[in-house]
Amino acid sequence: MGVELHLPLIPDVELVAAKAVEVVGRDLGMTPEDIESAAVATVEACLNALEHGGNSKILVRVDVVEVEGRRFLQAEVEDHGVGFDPRAVPGAGASRVHGCAAKRGWGLTLIRELMDEVQVRSRPGLTLVTMRKGVGEGR
Repeated sequence: MGVELHLPLIPDVELVAAKAVEVVGRDLGMTPEDIESAAVATVEACLNALEHGGNSKILVRVDVVEVEGRRFLQAEVEDHGVGFDPRAVPGAGASRVHGCAAKRGWGLTLIRELMDEVQVRSRPGLTLVTMRKGVGEGR
């Protein structure tokens, strides 16, 4: 079972990805809290892709994977922008504008806090964020 979405650059399109996560998560029997965490992380990844991914559609895949006997809801967000070095992204709130903490730059930090596993691969022309949230016992 999996969902693949090709999302156009229109307002609120990230909510379509969140709905896909909710549907798959419910089907897996995930708790409402875990579904919400995965949906929020997916929305954040989509917003980053929409902002930094150039002028092309973004691709979102939501699926179930098994790794070492554990099941995960896996969400992947792919864009085709200029790419970035994930190690160079400052921690949330690390940037300051005119002496005040910036309201930007929290997305990747939030994603990492909400999900059990996060992998970011990026190069010019392709950024892929893969996020996993454990399902059921043994998370």
